[in-house]
Amino acid sequence: MGGIVKESFSLNLRVMRAFGFYPPEKHKNLYKLQGVLMNGVFIVLIVSLGCLYLVLEDNIDIVQIADNAFLLSEMGCYITKFYPFIARGAQIKKCIRFFEAPFFRISSPKQKLIIEDCNRTCRKINMIFLIFVSGSVTSWAAKPFFWKDYRLPVDVWLPFDALSGPRVYYPVYVFLVIGVSYAAYSSGAIDPLIAGLACHATGQIRVLKDNLQYLNEYAGEELTRRNYRHDEGNILKSRIIYNKIKECVDHHDAILEFVKFYEKSFSLSVFSQFMGSIFVICVTCLQLSMVDPLTFGFVSLIIYLTTMLSEIFLYCYFGSILIDESNSLTDAIYMGEWYTYDIKARRSLITLMERSKRPMVVTAGKILDLSLVTFTTIIRRSYSLLAVLKNY
Repeated sequence: MGGIVKESFSLNLRVMRAFGFYPPEKHKNLYKLQGVLMNGVFIVLIVSLGCLYLVLEDNIDIVQIADNAFLLSEMGCYITKFYPFIARGAQIKKCIRFFEAPFFRISSPKQKLIIEDCNRTCRKINMIFLIFVSGSVTSWAAKPFFWKDYRLPVDVWLPFDALSGPRVYYPVYVFLVIGVSYAAYSSGAIDPLIAGLACHATGQIRVLKDNLQYLNEYAGEELTRRNYRHDEGNILKSRIIYNKIKECVDHHDAILEFVKFYEKSFSLSVFSQFMGSIFVICVTCLQLSMVDPLTFGFVSLIIYLTTMLSEIFLYCYFGSILIDESNSLTDAIYMGEWYTYDIKARRSLITLMERSKRPMVVTAGKILDLSLVTFTTIIRRSYSLLAVLKNY
């Protein structure tokens, strides 16, 4: 790992590699098998046993359903969310390393600061989100210790009585905690990674805007380094400006290519998370309305709800920033000294401006845009579902 990957996502990729989601070239089939097995044992099995309990249990009330449904629905969406990382590992790896191509290398100190700012943002998000995930898992796993009798943190159907004694209870408890921790930390590594790649896409647009706005200055600096005579310099400067505009067009094409590849790689994962989040937020709020404030259960639910909201907010926020930055590309051209360029350069800029009028919108499942509007829509749908459930 090097460059952007090392600076921004080293922690994420270490976690993903440990769980089989980011296999190295050597023994990649073995890592892929590991990912399939862990996904099957820890996620599919727990979700299946939990659903069997809800279906087969006779004496079950709305409180028990709410206690189990929020976790099972969240883990259920992980089945499709993690699928692309297991089935299309090479495509995911190519998308992660997209901005390490030589074409995206920069030399301007100002532009280096833009990329460094993106790196810092990604690292900060990674740490904050993993802290949220750790708090959610720890508080969820600790709930049984605050209950008077033996109870599992999530009810599952088993062919034996898991509550018959400590020798049976604790192995089942440990298995459930390991399974939920695996799912939570996998998601805790993947979500900031996907959001961080969108952050770097906005960083590349900011670099492109800088090149377009200060095109004349950068061409003048290059001309000074070449030390040409004044009569030769004017002709050469026009040629340098035109060549730099061509580079900007290629840069813009490369960013567009990344956005399409990014959507193709992660659309299913993000859509699965959005669909699961609507139900999870609703059920969590329903639970909050049924527990006493300032109890351990209440605090645990608040931590979990905060984690869930931050999870979908990351996608929507950076998707919205990407749209805003791409819409402001024409402003950067207008802010430059385009009126001093020759006709050939101006026509090239007009072509770029016309193409940039179409914003870079990333969608989840070809249905929902990654934007703050979608975030508010998810909150509204969750509240609507909560109102329906509370009537029952």
